[in-house]
Amino acid sequence: MIKTLKASSKLVSNWRLKRFSTSATRSISSQGARQLSIKGSRALKEELGDLLLQPVFHARLTEEEGRFNIDDVVDHLCKKLIKRHPHVFGEEEAKTAEEVLKNWEKRKLEERNSVLEGVPKHLPALMRAEKLQKKAAKVGFDWKDLKGVKEKVLEEWKEFWEALERGNREEIEHEFGDLLFALVNLARFLNIDPEEALQKANERFIKRFSHVERRVKESGKPWEEFTLEELDRFWEEAKKHNP
Repeated sequence: MIKTLKASSKLVSNWRLKRFSTSATRSISSQGARQLSIKGSRALKEELGDLLLQPVFHARLTEEEGRFNIDDVVDHLCKKLIKRHPHVFGEEEAKTAEEVLKNWEKRKLEERNSVLEGVPKHLPALMRAEKLQKKAAKVGFDWKDLKGVKEKVLEEWKEFWEALERGNREEIEHEFGDLLFALVNLARFLNIDPEEALQKANERFIKRFSHVERRVKESGKPWEEFTLEELDRFWEEAKKHNP
């Protein structure tokens, strides 16, 4: 694979190399997300291959720039795994999975300047918010129970509507972001994946709206001849078929 990339990379223009390099992290995140929804082995094998291409090709580009190559990447990974798993490669003992995870997080924190370090900026916003909250929670910066989270959501909801009444666009966006962040916290306490929950809501919307579209087409009338109330009746029909 490395030999193939070395040969093929010479045929790629500088513009495409630059474009690939700057978008590589977003591509890796996209490929990883797509794997989560794949069930068949053949499709998963293809996606894993696409995912493998990203770091290998990216390392090839940095090798041409004289920075590092794929061997350096793998070597760094091996050293990190050895350092963070002394119960496997050293003499430290860890009898449970919880102890292993606790030691892992402890060593990661020792290597970093901030508790929140290591959460990529390019992640989908809901996923990034959840990871930031989990990191903060591991050092005790968290609500004690669901009641506190609920009160925070209601507080942010109230502040959002107050901002909406004042009409300042920047303030509205600010408070809306805080509200979303609080809702992600609520999802975390309920053991709900907010990204997955929103994706499922997207799929429900698609199915229900498809029913509305079908009813409009069956009528033979254009969209503009329907009132919102009539369209909403189609929507309620769809909810009965796709709850």
